[in-house]
Parts: sequence; structure tokens; C-alpha cells
Amino acid sequence: MSLLDSPELLDLLLQQRLLTEPQKQFILRNNDRQAQVLLKQHGMKKPGSGPGGPGFPDMADIVASLNLEISAPGGKKKILTEEMVMRAVAHHCNIPFKKLDPLELDIGIVTKTITRAFAINNLILPFEVRNGVLQVVTYDPENKSALEGIEQVNKVKVNPWLSTRSDIKKILAEFFGFQRSITAAENQFSGNGVSTAVDIGNLEQYVKLSSTELSSTDQHIKAAVNHLFKYAIEQKASDIHIEPKREACMVRYRIDGVLHSIYKLPKAVHAAITSRIKTLARLDIAEKRRPQDGRIKISQADGKEVELRVSTIPVAFGEKTVMRILDSSVIFQDIDDMGFSKRDRAVYNTFMTASHGIVFVTGPTGSGKSTTLYSTLKKVSTPEINIITVEDPVEMVHEDFNQIAVQPQIDVTFSTILRNILRQDPDVIMIGEIRDLETATHAVQAALTGHLVFSTLHTNDAVSTVLRLQDLGLEPFLIASTMLGALAQRLVRKICPHCSESYQEDCAELQRMGFPVSGEGHIELKRGKGCKECRNTGYSGRMGIFELFPMSDRLKKLVAEKATDADLRQTAIREGMTTLKEDAWQKVKDGKTTVAEVMRVCGDA
Repeated sequence: MSLLDSPELLDLLLQQRLLTEPQKQFILRNNDRQAQVLLKQHGMKKPGSGPGGPGFPDMADIVASLNLEISAPGGKKKILTEEMVMRAVAHHCNIPFKKLDPLELDIGIVTKTITRAFAINNLILPFEVRNGVLQVVTYDPENKSALEGIEQVNKVKVNPWLSTRSDIKKILAEFFGFQRSITAAENQFSGNGVSTAVDIGNLEQYVKLSSTELSSTDQHIKAAVNHLFKYAIEQKASDIHIEPKREACMVRYRIDGVLHSIYKLPKAVHAAITSRIKTLARLDIAEKRRPQDGRIKISQADGKEVELRVSTIPVAFGEKTVMRILDSSVIFQDIDDMGFSKRDRAVYNTFMTASHGIVFVTGPTGSGKSTTLYSTLKKVSTPEINIITVEDPVEMVHEDFNQIAVQPQIDVTFSTILRNILRQDPDVIMIGEIRDLETATHAVQAALTGHLVFSTLHTNDAVSTVLRLQDLGLEPFLIASTMLGALAQRLVRKICPHCSESYQEDCAELQRMGFPVSGEGHIELKRGKGCKECRNTGYSGRMGIFELFPMSDRLKKLVAEKATDADLRQTAIREGMTTLKEDAWQKVKDGKTTVAEVMRVCGDA
């Protein structure tokens, strides 16, 4: 009998203080009853080759399914999970445990080393070749015959690791399913299959779309594209890049602001995948020479909807497609949770509650400007006010706002919309971006006539907003009379809470990098050393760093007098403005992010 299906497992968990004696007796008394519950949940009548391998459910499955509460360090309570059970088994058997991360796995090694049936029947997953040794994850530490079979067939030494049944099942289903779709599609479109004469572009022009079901004439490409979408949402990616190379098609996801290579697909399927995405986004699949933009709305299994903003552009080896994932739970955030300091939050609140004027949010692409603006509009939105947005394109559709999309091809531009927008009786106006003098002039006119206006500019810091507006051609006295202030921001990755550690940093080195550090010697800071929870990056999630520049009476006078950028900055700092670097340093001192991350994002700002 395997350890995983033996009462010895309970003794092992008891020894490692993951169970108490009363809990052990409870499990023994309810063993058969809980097994029947699990069988019923999975639509089975008797134990056996259950979901993802033989012997389901075993004792490990039963223990993990009970959600037992155990004591943790510090007197806290936590739930005994499947991973904790398997880590205890791994420790007992002197076999390393591996937390499976799909981003680290090579789909070729997973799917081409052993057959799908063998992998599923034995709950085995090859994941890496290291120094000529095949690294294999298995669920059963005593399944030596399967490991020996892999060694004989592949003529390679095998090194076993342990992982959870649910993780192995999930990876096998996703990877083998995706690989089958890609292989079938490659055969079809590379001339090896029976459908070599089929032009997917001609077929997909007639696809009828449904809001909840992504349908396609070609089932293999449909499955592959659905997997790319689902996988990206699971990994909390913000962007999907599909890039044609000379002999391959690269798929990359941007996660926490950093691109990760996910798949290297055969070049033969690139055109079909691109056509599928373009069809879903209602783009012209026959047009491959010009950039195109579109949108896709996806309904997930839990009923939650996610939008993808699609952009295609011709590059050297074909069409590159980039999809921005617009998740309402990310776009709309609580202003209080975005990372503002107490002073900046109070100042920004005066902007939000003002009766009229212009507020600018500045920063490079990907710095979170849209999130700040949408979250601000959501905060000020009430049934008593009329909010109108003018965007290029509309990023996230929200029924509380009246959103207008810019369409230059029919002369619907920022400036032409703003000429007529005041007739729509707005209270709050959001302009996606001020790019020219005409748009800036209309925005100033709206502010002068008693409207609160929010917009974005591309400047490096908040103070530079004034000079940028002057460069566009706005008169300084108009800027001084209408501008409430500017908010510059960046996004930095947060230190992973699971692997945070303290270390000593040299003060002189910090001063050289531009941080406002006083004194000599060393200072204690935090960093993430890397763990399974953060994919060994040391970071998990992102937060904002801000520079808030409110227009005081003194600053308005300086702007009207055409003061220099340096004079404006010095005055703002004397009046309490915190620069980007100072706000970042405060978050470094608070143990929220690292010096290296701030330097990566801010540089010499």
C-alpha cells in the first residue's frame, strides 16, 4: 500500500505537527464517508482510476479535502492544504518538492518526452533536462516502475520530484491540450495535412461571434487561442505579445511590468492564430500591410468579463499582435489603496472635489495613468453628475460614464468632440490625452466655463506639465488660471511578502544614486530573495509612486510670469511637494519595494 493511501500518512502529519491526535481520529472515523463525497463530486461510483491518476481518492486527497484548521507560528491558524501534505511527504521520503509554475516549464519537454496517456495514468510530468538528467515531477513517491520506464525509453537518467495531484493534473491538461491543438494546426497549415488548400482567412470572414462562446471554423486554432487568453488571465498578465520570427512564433506575457517568454510555436500556425484573433476583434483579416486596432470581450467560466484591446502591426516577419488585457478589478481601484502618502491623498482629494479646473496625470506608457483616471472618475461618480470621457480608444467600458471614442477616419477627434461636448451638459470631463494646441484650448475653455477636467500628458515629472503646455502654445495666464495641479506617477513592483528579508545597504551608494539619505554607514532595508510564490523574482504585484504638484497662489503667479522649471520646482518643494524619488525612497524605507526596482523604473528622475 502506498504511503499516500495509508494510515501511516496520518502518523507522519502528526509527527510534523500538521495534525492533532483528535483530528487524526476524526479522519479515521470519517475516512469512508469523505471518500464517497469526493467520488460524488467527480461523478464516480467507486474508487479507482479517478481524475488524474489511479487510486483516487487516497488518504492524501481525503485529508486535503477536509480543510482542517491547524496552528501556525505566532498563534495564528491556517488551513491544511494539499501542498502542505505533499511537502511533508516529500520531506519524509527525502525527495525534493516542486511547486509547479507554468511559466517555468518547457512545453516541448512536458509533451514530447512521454505520451499523454502514460503521463495521466501515472501522474508524471517531465519538466527540465539539467546536466543531462531528466527532472520529473510525480505524485506518488513509490511509483518507481514508471520512472524506470521513462529511463529505459528515453535512454536518460531520471531525477524525481514530488508535487500535488491537482497541479500535475492541471499542467498536463493544459499543456497536452495546447500542444495537440498546435500540432494539428501545424499539420493543417504547413502542407502536411488534408486541408492544405484551405485559406483560413476566407473561412473566418464568415464566423458568427457570440458574446460568451468563442467559435471558429478551425477547432484547433480556436482551442489554441482560447488557451492563450485563459492562461494569460490566470497568470494576471497585462499584455499578450504574439511575435513572428524567421522560423517561429513567440508568445510573451507581460506580468508585473516585465515580459516573460511563454511559448515558442511553429511558424506555420502564426498566420492562422493572427487571423483568429483579428476575426474576434472584428478587424480586416485580408489587410496585412496596415496597423489595425480592435477589441474582444471574453466571458469567463465564473461569469466575470474581461476585455482585450487588440493592436496589429506589420513587422519584418509578418504581423505582430499585442493584446492589452483590461480587467475591471484592476482598472477600477480604491484611491486609498493606490499608494498615496497622507499629504498627497489629501491634496488629490481637493482636486477631485473642486468645482472646476484641469487636473493632469502624467507619466510614460504603462505607468498606470488610465487606472488612476478611471478610479478617480468612479470615486466622484454619483447619479447627480454627468461624466463624459473622450478617449482614443475607450479603454474600459463603464455604464456610469458617457464614453466617446475618437475616430480620426471620420474626423471625430479630440478637438472636434470638445467643440460640441459642452452642449451635452457635462459636470466632469475626462480627455484621454492632450496632444495639440486645439485640444488644449478647448480643455481650458471647458475649465473656464465651470467644468472639472481630467487629462493626461506625456512628461517626465509633474512640474514639467507647465512647460509642456507652454510648448503646445497655451498662454501662461490661461494655464495659471485653470490648472489645479498635476500628478506624475510610475508603477514599481512590490516585495514578495513570502520571501522578504532584511539586508544592509551603504548610505554613500544610495546618495550617489540620488536617494535623499542622510548620514554615513549602512541602513537596513528589505528585499525579496525569491520563492515559489513569486517565481523567484522577489516581487509580487505592483504599486504606484507619485509626485503631486498643486498650483498654489504663489505658483500661479510664477507660471503667469513665465518662471523657469527650476524655479517652479524649488517653490513646490518648499511648499511640501514630494518628488518621485522621495516618494519612492519612503516606500523603500517602509519595506514595500527595493532600491533596484526604483532605479529600474525611475532612473535619474
